[in-house]
Amino acid sequence: MNKTISINPPPIDKKCMCCAKSVNELVPFGGMGDPLVGNFRGQLLVKIFRPMAPVSAEAEAKIASIKDWDKFEKENSKEADALNLYEQASNTIGASWECRDCIILDDDAYFTTKFGEVKKNEPNNS
Repeated sequence: MNKTISINPPPIDKKCMCCAKSVNELVPFGGMGDPLVGNFRGQLLVKIFRPMAPVSAEAEAKIASIKDWDKFEKENSKEADALNLYEQASNTIGASWECRDCIILDDDAYFTTKFGEVKKNEPNNS
């Protein structure tokens, strides 16, 4: 008996993980204007890897400026938690199954398309 394990399988709902269009609405890869190099002809979604959070220059600068993290964490626990979460998410990648319109987006455009206007300049301090 052969068992197959699929790591990062296509989405069960059969939608682009960026724009949320159903595969019934998508133009397949391949042919004129195909944005990818490789043989993806006929595929509706292709897996790529993206960061889990948008990069924030302001948050990166804030993290770099903290000299004594333990002291900062004690005095600013909520902000420290938000910065820790931001740093983990922005430095972690995950699989994203995307259509031929979304796969070419840079990370900023990806997050804007997926979540609407993203406030990238500061981590969530709530």
